[in-house]
Amino acid sequence: MARCRTARGSGIFLLETYGVVHTSATNAGLIISLTMIFTPLAEAAVTRARPSRDFVGAAAVSVLGVVLLTQGGGFTRPSLGDLLMLLAALGRTVHVLAMSRVRAVRGAGALPLTAVQLGTAVAVFAVLSAGTGPTPWAVAAGFGLREWSGLLFLSALCTLFAFFVQMWAVRRTSPSRVGLLLGTEPLWAAAAGIVLGGERLGALGLAGGALVLVGTAWGRRAAG
Repeated sequence: MARCRTARGSGIFLLETYGVVHTSATNAGLIISLTMIFTPLAEAAVTRARPSRDFVGAAAVSVLGVVLLTQGGGFTRPSLGDLLMLLAALGRTVHVLAMSRVRAVRGAGALPLTAVQLGTAVAVFAVLSAGTGPTPWAVAAGFGLREWSGLLFLSALCTLFAFFVQMWAVRRTSPSRVGLLLGTEPLWAAAAGIVLGGERLGALGLAGGALVLVGTAWGRRAAG
């Protein structure tokens, strides 16, 4: 069971990475936010308890917010990348539900579980990269200070910290609430672009960001 969960996490990484490469940022942000809808529906199917209308409404408001937030790049025709992002959103949903319901996960510490997941992901990616070009070690040998700084940021904060917090949080709240919060990813991506990249949002983008915040707050209250 633990191997299935760690392999699942590796699969989500692969789907998101290749999905973003083969579609637009607009499409990717919108599709991955569908986790906010998939998770309460999946949880309702598993527990046979219908989600409240308020929660479903809040999730819909959040998704509408993501639509407005990401509209600046323009939507592109559906592609393979869109399908991969859709599979990643479904994978996130299954992953969150599994972490919240499997006894072995609920009874173990968040830090050891995070170490197992990341260690398995490293092993999976090392095997998959074999024979596809330069090895990860050869690429790393050519890194300078800038590349190592970026790698440290991505691995420590965007991966290690994110895995740990998700593992810790899912056992202290409902999968639906976790899915709702995970679906706000495009909002934080937009905020980082504004603060770090000097990007500007139009009126629709700002309205979308506000809707995501409103929908998330509404959903948290609706979920109790």
